[in-house]
Amino acid sequence: MRTLAWSVVCSAGVMGLTQAAAAHEFICQKTVNGGATYAVTSYPATLHYEFTVTNSHPTDTSIYTSAADAYLTGFSFQPPAPYAVPVGQSVMNTFDVTLNTAEECKALADSDGTVDTAFNNMFTVTWDGGGQASCSAQVTCAEQPPPPPEEGGATRTPGFYKTHIDALSQCVDMGPIDLGFITIGTIEEALGLLWAVPSKYESGDKRSELDKARFILARHTLVATCNLRLFGTSPTPTTLIDDAIAALAGTDCTLMKDLAEDVDAFNNSGDDEGFPMGFEAGPATPQEAKDMGDDPTSPSGGVCTGGS
Repeated sequence: MRTLAWSVVCSAGVMGLTQAAAAHEFICQKTVNGGATYAVTSYPATLHYEFTVTNSHPTDTSIYTSAADAYLTGFSFQPPAPYAVPVGQSVMNTFDVTLNTAEECKALADSDGTVDTAFNNMFTVTWDGGGQASCSAQVTCAEQPPPPPEEGGATRTPGFYKTHIDALSQCVDMGPIDLGFITIGTIEEALGLLWAVPSKYESGDKRSELDKARFILARHTLVATCNLRLFGTSPTPTTLIDDAIAALAGTDCTLMKDLAEDVDAFNNSGDDEGFPMGFEAGPATPQEAKDMGDDPTSPSGGVCTGGS
């Protein structure tokens, strides 16, 4: 978007416009956003140019025969030449250029004939007898910072992680996973939590209601943590994983069951979304994964509070 405005600025004691005089002199001034230089650091940005042509002859009217900025597309100095400016008076024009992106700024910079990140354009005013005055303002274009990574949308369920050792290993390799009552630090422990039976231990002993509720929520929370770590996908609310970890450290079985449903829903929410660029899940090897698993849980000896 480009806008143009102009005005005549009078000094004290000047009453009107005179006709052409034998001698002419002008000085010019050009600014962009109030100065001789301006660096564009964010977008969109507006470049506000001001051009001032002043009759600098000590006694006579001066007539400009041209006033132009060759590289500023769409700009036309007003009033058009030839135009007589009385002693001590000035003609000022303004012109705005809106740059929406770094690419638009770079295109502007290239338009002055030099391929770089600076736009150097000269405003020139001429008058009879070969006289001229020039003035310039420089705009430099900063590279637009890359947009922040798009919020992840992909998720996967326990069934994916329990069969994809490579994917689960990438998650575990990012650091221990706090699950409130246990910490998962190895791929064997992670696979054990995913492959074990919620109702009983590997020995065949039955899990208590508390241990079963913890196990189910812990499994879903492990998976949710991996979805956040690997894909950048956050649950709603964003505190859901922390809430689950806090509940796992307690004995409120009703709360754990409610949170298990919420966390499981999160893990299913983006199961049909593609992986982020660069992520490699590796092959599905269910039997190998099952054989590697080592259930990290053990009887707590505790009982449920808050219902069962």
